Amino acid sequence: MNAAKGKRRGRGRQERARGERSDARELALMALCHLESYDTHERAEALDIFWSNPPGVGQEGAPEIDVWSAKEDVRSFAERLLEILDEAGSKTDETIEATSRRWRVARMDRIDRNILRLAVAELESVPDTPRGVVLAEAVRLAARYGGERSAPFVNGLAESLAKRLRP
Repeated sequence: MNAAKGKRRGRGRQERARGERSDARELALMALCHLESYDTHERAEALDIFWSNPPGVGQEGAPEIDVWSAKEDVRSFAERLLEILDEAGSKTDETIEATSRRWRVARMDRIDRNILRLAVAELESVPDTPRGVVLAEAVRLAARYGGERSAPFVNGLAESLAKRLRP
């Protein structure tokens, strides 16, 4: 009986951690979309602006960017994903284009391409995240923030990326 309770408690911790990472991915997605409006040399300042003045605060139905960024674990994981992408530079986009074949990253919807960038970053550099979680989160984000065709598009391409990066 105690073992069953322990398993439930352990699962609760995993669910909380998964929830925090989900929030972090969402936060990183918002930051990436924000950064696209800036030149490379302006990105550090633009990111500071994003953290200090989160977009959508107080607007009904807006993501809870300010709440997420106030949580140390959430912001830390979001920053980790952003750092991975910053260090990778154009290599991430090259990986996406080599996998998609028909779509250049520049032609993809802004939300879709940034979700795929996050998926690549996590698949390549965060081995403790299961491949299935990366894929499910990419599709969840696409369904929430993308267009009506985003989820199937992201699902197909993220699956191909996962097979390539983490066979």
